[in-house]
Amino acid sequence: MTQKRTRLFVIVDPTATHQVALVKALLIAKLADCEIHAFLCVYRDVDKSEAALSSHDLKHQTIIDAEKWLGKQLEACEIAGVAFSREVVWNSKWYDAALRSIAKSGCDMVIKSSFHHSKSKRFYNATSDYSLMRHCVCPILFAHQTQEWKSDRVLACVDLESTDPKHARLNGVIIRDAQALANIVGMELYVAAAYNVGIDTENLPIKGHGQQVNLEQLGQLYGVDESRIILRQGSTIATLKHICEELDPSIVIMGTLARAGISGKLIGNTAEKLLDVIDADLLTVN
Repeated sequence: MTQKRTRLFVIVDPTATHQVALVKALLIAKLADCEIHAFLCVYRDVDKSEAALSSHDLKHQTIIDAEKWLGKQLEACEIAGVAFSREVVWNSKWYDAALRSIAKSGCDMVIKSSFHHSKSKRFYNATSDYSLMRHCVCPILFAHQTQEWKSDRVLACVDLESTDPKHARLNGVIIRDAQALANIVGMELYVAAAYNVGIDTENLPIKGHGQQVNLEQLGQLYGVDESRIILRQGSTIATLKHICEELDPSIVIMGTLARAGISGKLIGNTAEKLLDVIDADLLTVN
């Protein structure tokens, strides 16, 4: 039986001249023999269109034009010999359409371009990045860097302070996916954790519970040399931001646990907040 080829779901931005997500997907696909599924959502309001067309004709023509345009964007895949498929949909809320297509596609990773937003814009508007992060069924790579990766370092950020068993399980997923991605792209894996009070040893599968955790123990637990383990006390966002500035990783990997209602609006999660303050590409897993 042949092994199923990894599929990358790439969200193409119809407003961008440079398709950052497609660039990153092509890099990964060439290294890991992946297949790319390019998703493009388009929509035009007939009342705002200068073309004298009915709503049906406007939709039909817009989709035809979009398919031609997407074909040109995918010429790089043909040249590189990377297998790909394409999908053009009509919807005024592209992230809703994307979430439905992602769920049906069976893809293993979503790749989307991203840019920094102000705190007020993130708070008052349900931005597409947050919508995807909170509801997507698979890991998402938010691509900030416009070209090839700038360094040979991947940074996995784990939560060692929370006493919630869900965080302990999520840490395992983060490390697993970080190791896999680091191997694919040929980078060194680093692991970082910020804490305010102390590390919760009860949910760590290591010897010596109740004792202070050292770098050697964490290195053995995560399969990483202790020289590439970074533990630092301080507020989570500011501390992880400083670590990213010092280490200058190309990719940061974090977990995300969805929050609903008022807490989700006011608090969000660490991955959401870090998305707007680091320059590295951010991979979120849940």
